[in-house]
Amino acid sequence: MRKIHYTPIAALLLVTLVFALTPGDVASGKSRLQALLSRAGEAADDARFETRTEAQLRQAVELYEQALKIDPDNGEALTMLSLGYFTLAEAYLGGEEKYKSYDRGYEYGLRSLRTNEDFDELYEKKGFAALKDLPGSVTDVEAVFWTGANLGRSSEAKGVLESLNTLPALVELNRRVLELDEDFLGGGAHRALGSISAEVLKRSPLTFFQIHNHGFNWEKSEEHFLRGIELAPECLENYYSYAKYYALNRNEKELAWENLEKVIARPLGEEFPLINSMAKRKTEETLEEVDFNEDG
Repeated sequence: MRKIHYTPIAALLLVTLVFALTPGDVASGKSRLQALLSRAGEAADDARFETRTEAQLRQAVELYEQALKIDPDNGEALTMLSLGYFTLAEAYLGGEEKYKSYDRGYEYGLRSLRTNEDFDELYEKKGFAALKDLPGSVTDVEAVFWTGANLGRSSEAKGVLESLNTLPALVELNRRVLELDEDFLGGGAHRALGSISAEVLKRSPLTFFQIHNHGFNWEKSEEHFLRGIELAPECLENYYSYAKYYALNRNEKELAWENLEKVIARPLGEEFPLINSMAKRKTEETLEEVDFNEDG
């Protein structure tokens, strides 16, 4: 279990967690405090894997934002807000509100990255371009991943030109995640890099220079999806992304169908229930949009 530090976030969680403690946990003094902090840390780590209602998620977001009023540079709160706004957008919001949520998630992620002194100094000099060349000391995998996840969704919504402008940063952020923790969120960086490269490749020759600069090709794109599935076969988002971004972009409908069927047929499971429920919803939407009985 990771080392737990006393933070305003942990303090806010104590009230909601105290009733879950056993008599042994609350024996006295220091041991009671450590037990509370440990439970708080575990709850924060596990939150992304729980099936939540929108009201519960919004309550968590509100608590973390209250924590920032006490400590504006608290990295844990900033990162959890980046995750929270991404999840709100993915699971519960639509239209303009969805993309505003991604933008807020990106801003919180960026603020979390800027708690690293080296990155903050670089960002002061280069602005957005600092994301294209992260200092080696940037090792907070959660801050890196959620910054990239929100940036990617926001850029995708704003169109091709915006996506190409942010491409170097998205590649750098996700490659850093692979360096730090390839397994993170069921191979999430592999899904992202596979999807990014596939979307760029399908626009060739418009994106020739991006393809060349980042070494993209269809074989490497597929390798990312297959590696994600190898790392986390129970994460249904891996199959959905493989079908959506690789198979359908290559017009390989049989391969797409095989993977989408797996998403529909397999259970939510205990490790990624929220991610898996969203993958099932997106798969149903894709099945309505694509005619798999049509040749070519």
